[in-house]
Amino acid sequence: MTIGIITAINIETLAIRQVIDVVPARVSTDDRPYHVGTAPSSIPSRPHGVVVAQQTSDGTRDAAWLCGRLAHTFPNLRAIVMCGIAAGVPSADPDNGVALGDIVVATEIVDYRHSYRVNGDERVRATVRPPAALWMNADHLVAVDELDGRPPWLPTLDRVSRQAGFLSPGGPGIPRVHRGRVGSADLLLRDSTLRDNLAREHRIVAFEMEGAGVAVGAHLGDLSWFMVRGVADHGDGHKNDVWHPYAALAAACYLGSVLGCCAPLGPGTLPGRTVADAMTAMTDALAGLRVMRNDRYTVLEQLPDWMREQIRDNALARLHVVETITALERLPGGLDALLTALLRALGSRSRDFVEVERVLRDNWKER
Repeated sequence: MTIGIITAINIETLAIRQVIDVVPARVSTDDRPYHVGTAPSSIPSRPHGVVVAQQTSDGTRDAAWLCGRLAHTFPNLRAIVMCGIAAGVPSADPDNGVALGDIVVATEIVDYRHSYRVNGDERVRATVRPPAALWMNADHLVAVDELDGRPPWLPTLDRVSRQAGFLSPGGPGIPRVHRGRVGSADLLLRDSTLRDNLAREHRIVAFEMEGAGVAVGAHLGDLSWFMVRGVADHGDGHKNDVWHPYAALAAACYLGSVLGCCAPLGPGTLPGRTVADAMTAMTDALAGLRVMRNDRYTVLEQLPDWMREQIRDNALARLHVVETITALERLPGGLDALLTALLRALGSRSRDFVEVERVLRDNWKER
């Protein structure tokens, strides 16, 4: 897994599941529930490996903690994405305000409760690292298609939003995309006066409760981050849940398009080929063996106990193969142990085994 997608509430997780191909999964070393799978990247033959995790409770603290947990459980993680709902800042000018159902992309996060106060003057104390260039570049590609009248996220939104659970409460119309500063704090905002004052002071277009934690948690784990939100309310006394499903879906659809414009993430490169190319070749070779397709645990049982314990389980067979290779590449003697286990499981040195051995030896890199 290279991309972790974090949600805060149930409807956000459900919306992601409508857009990205994931299935429930349990990891032997972690008791949290996850959804794992793949999402299209800018290279069709190399999709992103994604894991979706929902916070136990909303707020910046739980978001920061979950970033660390994801990085520990999935050591190949390279980025954290927050996808869900937010409160948009309205305007007397309908052409400039953020309407219900619109989409907000965070170009910067303002941690407006991380502040200092001197003689009645309160100012934000610290800034949060902005999204990495790779995410902004992918977002620019989506924006270009929007300017050309072809929002790539719109067909999915139109199709899925026809389902009863995701209907738009406001009728037909194309959501607008707003890119700008998002305010983040452990505050459920239901105060239009405070909202407007903060928005004016910090040039904020929307408010939410997890982004600051995600940005800080990602930074501490040396990961990039990105955040997209669907506008479900205006942060005032009229707040309710009516727009939650559609807004969450709009954000998920938009994220799907950004992922599709983003190159596959992964560790550095080897001379003449990328690490991802090597991993794909080894995964294809192992997954092509009948014993790995039908009963991969027969092979893993042949490994030494201390090696087997380093392999993180995965509900998807192909992704489990990836986890197996990744774990054994880090261990001394990992390649020889894997080949021995394969030979024992197969019972003979078949032509298939010889080919798999060649591919593994050509691409293996013990760390």
